[in-house]
Amino acid sequence: MEFVVNEWLPEYFKPDASNEEKEKLEKFLIKFLERNDKIFIRQPSEFLRKLLRFAKDYQNHSRVYANIHKFITIIYLDSNRCRIIHDGEYELSEKIRNRLTEGGNTISDTYLFEAASMTDTKLILTTDTRLKKWMESEKEYSIVLLDDFLKNY
Repeated sequence: MEFVVNEWLPEYFKPDASNEEKEKLEKFLIKFLERNDKIFIRQPSEFLRKLLRFAKDYQNHSRVYANIHKFITIIYLDSNRCRIIHDGEYELSEKIRNRLTEGGNTISDTYLFEAASMTDTKLILTTDTRLKKWMESEKEYSIVLLDDFLKNY
């Protein structure tokens, strides 16, 4: 399966993430690796900025750094598990771009749709209920909340 995730993933690596968030991250990563799924990441994006910033910020926090570093080496740097989407590689319709612009802060989520446009599934995995509600009328993309996704993953 191909999909895009938003910033919940790097956030759940942080030491102040709740136990529930850390359990969700662990479950997601175990299943992701077992199933040989592929994540699509837009470069640049807030997701990537956070991931790389946390890798730097938590160098002295051995457990957190080890987990982020493992994600980077096992998933992010593996072209079979991660596809990096650069400027000019994606095609995002004006309809979707306009809908995101109308949504106020959803414009910051444009990178998710740019990356998802390159997947077969057009699946965005998020914890952002506002984004899901705002974009649910758009049938081109499937926006799934993390908790719902994990029930069947």
